[in-house]
Amino acid sequence: MTIADQKLDAAGAPAQISVIVADDHSMISECICSFLESRIQGTVSAQSTFQGALEAATAKHCDVILLDMVMPGMDGVASIEQIVTAFPETKVVIFSSCTDQSLVVKAIKAGARGFIPKDMPLSALIPALNLILSGEIFFPSSFFKSAAFEKLSATSSTAVLNQSEISMLEMVLVGASNKEIGHRIGQSENNVKMLMRKTFLKLGANNRTHAVHIAQSNGWI
Repeated sequence: MTIADQKLDAAGAPAQISVIVADDHSMISECICSFLESRIQGTVSAQSTFQGALEAATAKHCDVILLDMVMPGMDGVASIEQIVTAFPETKVVIFSSCTDQSLVVKAIKAGARGFIPKDMPLSALIPALNLILSGEIFFPSSFFKSAAFEKLSATSSTAVLNQSEISMLEMVLVGASNKEIGHRIGQSENNVKMLMRKTFLKLGANNRTHAVHIAQSNGWI
């Protein structure tokens, strides 16, 4: 499944998407733009300031903004709140080398749809964006083990499973593999692994069997 498959037009055909890479390090932004241009249907543009990102998103609808936390014009979480409020239909994603996990949590609470660290393998970028475009919040695997993520999970307003999570666990119950689950819910196998991990954390489950048991006990499946 390609990233463009996450958005469909009225006829059900893949629709183009638009991505803004907002980063003041030209080598990084040019590399990311080149990578995305070779793998998605749509447009990719680079901006080196927060104001530039705002203006670009105002001039043309944007599906995703990869936003560096440290660049000219950025004012931390206040800037996240500003751009999320201005473009509620756009997926704003923290794209940064920032290691302050509490700041990442604040950004997510302000409306950011994920955190993509700059040291993440380039090959993981498309699966991450696919997950974000499907409506989920993306974190790197290392973040799931942090105290900051546990705090975010504990204070999350999402106390029950959504339909995708329920569908996944229903298939786990009958012995389906991640590949089979992905085919059923329209996600790649890698995305299913990330979704499953997020579901475990939401439920406080140790593994697939434990997650199914908790879901059954609550009457979700």
